[in-house]
Amino acid sequence: MRRFNFNWIAISFLSVCCFGMGARLDAANGPVITSFRADVTVRKDATLEVREEVVVNNGSSYYNQGFRRDLPISATDRWDPRYVDSFKQDNGVRVDILEVAEDGQPARYEQGRGYFYPQLYIGDRSVPLDPGEHRFVIRYTVDSALNPGAAKDTLYWNAVGNNVNLPVAEAVLAVYLPEVVPAEEVQAEPRVGGLRLTSPRLPGTALERVDDANDAIIYRATNLRPRQSLSVVVSWPAGAIQYSKFGFLRRDAWLFAAPALLFTYYLIAWFWIGPDSKPAAILTRYEPPDGLSPAAARYIATGTTDGRSFAAVIAQLAVRGCLLVESADGKYKLSRLISDRAAESTLAPEEKRILALLFEDGPSMEFAPATDQRSSAQNSRYISHIHEELSKELGAKYFTRHLGVVALGVLGTFLMALPMALMARGRDTTGAFLFTFWVLFCGLIVGMMIEVATLSAFRTVPRARSGWKQMFPATWLVAGFGGIIVYLLVKLAAGVSISYALTLVAFLLMNLCWGPQLKRKTPLGRQASDQIAGFRQFLLKVEQDRLDRLGVPGDAPEDLQRHIPYAIALEVKEAWGDCLSQIFIGTAIYTEG
Repeated sequence: MRRFNFNWIAISFLSVCCFGMGARLDAANGPVITSFRADVTVRKDATLEVREEVVVNNGSSYYNQGFRRDLPISATDRWDPRYVDSFKQDNGVRVDILEVAEDGQPARYEQGRGYFYPQLYIGDRSVPLDPGEHRFVIRYTVDSALNPGAAKDTLYWNAVGNNVNLPVAEAVLAVYLPEVVPAEEVQAEPRVGGLRLTSPRLPGTALERVDDANDAIIYRATNLRPRQSLSVVVSWPAGAIQYSKFGFLRRDAWLFAAPALLFTYYLIAWFWIGPDSKPAAILTRYEPPDGLSPAAARYIATGTTDGRSFAAVIAQLAVRGCLLVESADGKYKLSRLISDRAAESTLAPEEKRILALLFEDGPSMEFAPATDQRSSAQNSRYISHIHEELSKELGAKYFTRHLGVVALGVLGTFLMALPMALMARGRDTTGAFLFTFWVLFCGLIVGMMIEVATLSAFRTVPRARSGWKQMFPATWLVAGFGGIIVYLLVKLAAGVSISYALTLVAFLLMNLCWGPQLKRKTPLGRQASDQIAGFRQFLLKVEQDRLDRLGVPGDAPEDLQRHIPYAIALEVKEAWGDCLSQIFIGTAIYTEG
């Protein structure tokens, strides 16, 4: 019996010795990681700071593209469903590389993108790792690795990772918690093994806890075989670490300084330009301001050219005897009348232009409420011509737009944003530059479309209580472009960071919100606006009742006829003009500046 026990002990001793010799032979003749140490510090802001020190021996045959380290942040390495979410190609974990050194000297490195984001290549990728021993130090921070819970917080860290296809002679994992975490309430569960619970620790691999005077949680494993890793789960009572509701903005938060600088620029420009002149006391006027057509009066009073401006032009042409307006079944037929040259010579430039355009295809035409693209495009063409004439004749006289200040702000936006795109760091920055350019370019264009057209139209429709159907084409167009911009922003948030995407949104808001605030009326524009307000007051108090009883301009008394186009333009309640203007509500609207 004693002989049997002696033989069994001898056999076990020889087996262990042989296994140890095999490990030493690997270290002497084949590629092997002789030492791996990871020091993981949990910071009070719920991020991690990790320092890895890896000693590789004879790695030239395995690392033929420089040294490659797969950071343990991929879904493959964070596989355990007991401590992390279900498998996702992008699990939301992000790293920032702080330091990379080889044999005590700073080393060049390249980090992968997309699916290969965890991969870190150190050294020249076209040159294999030199034979002999190399010591690598990698230091980085980690976001979104902690798992906060109602009762306890958890850190799951798979130190070596399951992608290392080399034996590891010794692996050490040390976890340091903040002082606010009570040491007596910390629980730790180590594991050595392969991927999934079905790959347990192999025979000959040892695991032990190392005592530490500073209450650090340290585990040491020896003789890890290829694709075997040392991991630990550390948990502590919830509440010790405060998780910010806006912690997701922490990464790249410094980027917000750029739109803040742009905001400061516009604020200084706003103070430098000074406030707009205040309206004077309204004095009732019985006639419209001299030299201002109905569409011009609306342009100065509201800063817009829209369907109501078009209706006012048609009414003015009817009043001047240039065309005949006939109403039937909700439709309006316009017929060209033979008018004398003297009457046409008194028309405003926009009225002459529209008169020529209306009847370029024949002596009559018909308008009816329609939502088809062709009708909307045709009506928008008329309004565009009206706005073009009004801007040319009145824009510089009555408004100061300070376009140079806005243009400089837009230029500054691109000069700040595009270098940021080139320097962007994240999971996938492949399209950062192109996406950034298109978000800003298209965003500014779509934003101006909304400011110039859509918002004004939506303000007009509720007042008229109709015209919603006509708004659909423009709404869908803006929504389509807006959807593309949102898609690009989502891609940038996933590829770079949420802070980066929100920085671009802030850039857009700064330009689109400040631009209209810099528009001012000239002294002549303020004087004309006050006169228009006085005339509108006259129409509201004296003429509105008679206007409401009209059918078409030809039914009005001569003294009232000439006021109808201004009543339409200045939105004095007037049955005929309101009905006609509804036909054009879904068309383009242009805002001054």
